[in-house]
Amino acid sequence: MTLDWRVGVFWGQFARQTELGGEISPLLKIGLFFTVWLGVWVPILIPLAWRWRWYPSRPLTPPRKLTLVGSLYVLFPLPLWGLTELTGVSFWQYGPLIGPQSLSWLSLGLAIGIFTVMILVAVQRIAGWISWNLNWTVRDGLRQFLLALVLGIWIAGVEELIFRGLVQQELQRELSVWSAAGLTSLIFALLHLIWQPRQTLPQLPGLWLMGLVLTQACLFEDGSLSLAWGLHGGWVCALIWLDSSDASQPRGTVPPWVTGVGGHPLAGMVGLVLLAVVGGLLGLRSFWMLAVNG
Repeated sequence: MTLDWRVGVFWGQFARQTELGGEISPLLKIGLFFTVWLGVWVPILIPLAWRWRWYPSRPLTPPRKLTLVGSLYVLFPLPLWGLTELTGVSFWQYGPLIGPQSLSWLSLGLAIGIFTVMILVAVQRIAGWISWNLNWTVRDGLRQFLLALVLGIWIAGVEELIFRGLVQQELQRELSVWSAAGLTSLIFALLHLIWQPRQTLPQLPGLWLMGLVLTQACLFEDGSLSLAWGLHGGWVCALIWLDSSDASQPRGTVPPWVTGVGGHPLAGMVGLVLLAVVGGLLGLRSFWMLAVNG
């Protein structure tokens, strides 16, 4: 009896026992997904980290961080496909994103996300908490914005499919919607520590709250990911564009926890308030729809 034959028999028995995912717990599915995802990424990560002399507590330049994030996010269909093949669950269960109506919600979410970040900057500028100095030409600014928009849509699409799609939907098999949302948002926040733990640690409350707001956006659209995807993408786009332009700088007139520790809005009270307002408006809409429909 060869090793390959024994492995094939075991895998066949395991696959039959787990048909439609009935024998695999949601937490095990989630754990398998992230383990395989990170496992297939490690062969790419190690050579790059060795070449750059990088380790998680060391700051990354934006281009290098984008390279690492991009290499990881390009690989995510592999473990997701493997999970759906193993459990027999349709890929589209985790949130279909294609169709005219979905594109409309996506566009609306992008507009809201970008607009709210601009409001955040404008309020702080008017209050005199930050300075604003943009040295780009219109052409350069537009080019950088379009690049940030593409990156925002891509990054947010991957993260929404994984967290508000796969993780949230699997946890809801055993938990209530908001219990699952709280745990999903915690996983979402903690996994951001992979890149730059020291810089990310003050942002954890903001990332957790952001996850809850994006869940509320899914409920707003009856479970579809399109609005959450657009909202998330708009925030990422605007923040990438602001970071690349380096136009906004704190003046030191208020403590960093007001505007954002390290210049990160999610690590500041103003950013948290803005997230809470967006979530509250989405929740109010859901409340009125529930009241109208009885």
